[in-house]
Amino acid sequence: MGIQPTSQAISSTNKLVEESYDKIASQYLDWTLSTPSPRLSYLSLFLKELPSPSSAKVLELGCGAGVPGTQFLAKSCAHVTGVDISFAQIALANQHVKSTYSNTEFIQSDMLALDMEQGSFDAVVGLYSILHLTRSDQVVAMELIRGLLKPGGVFVGNFSLEGTAKTGTWIGGEKMFWAGWEKEDWLGKLEEGGFEVLKADVVVDVEDRREVRFLWIVAKIKS
Repeated sequence: MGIQPTSQAISSTNKLVEESYDKIASQYLDWTLSTPSPRLSYLSLFLKELPSPSSAKVLELGCGAGVPGTQFLAKSCAHVTGVDISFAQIALANQHVKSTYSNTEFIQSDMLALDMEQGSFDAVVGLYSILHLTRSDQVVAMELIRGLLKPGGVFVGNFSLEGTAKTGTWIGGEKMFWAGWEKEDWLGKLEEGGFEVLKADVVVDVEDRREVRFLWIVAKIKS
């Protein structure tokens, strides 16, 4: 596809993310369902930007177990393809979502290693997923997303506003990697990358009694 991830990311941070999510997949699903998040609100806003959700092909990067995000999308969209780096997450997605929604499919893959036809999706979703890439690979991911979207295609995602890259301890004591920039840095990169930002909100999530800032973006390909 002409867009390649860095070899360092494949061998280290992405592998760490994959192995950790394989270990905590069930715990993470429970945590997701019990931790307040604006994800469904932003997915609703995102769907309103689609000319025809009922005929839309959607790609979800970092779908996890498919609950509640993929389920929500599958109710309104023609087809949803969920991708996750974790085999255990994909197994849960097939169990919880594919068994009920025939208009879904799930692929276990590093999002940067996808080999898909350019311009094949009406929309791309990346919630709590792109932020697990190194900062340089987050830029690569947005280039990949832009290439996969049809003209006028829509993107919704959230990004860490920590402004750093770090490895820390997370659910179940497993290590996890996160990285991000500040809001203005991200807005500049999206603009340079060919996106028109329709909505950009800084939202504070409370995770395990700790406040975490995220930048929530709804954008479309510039016409």
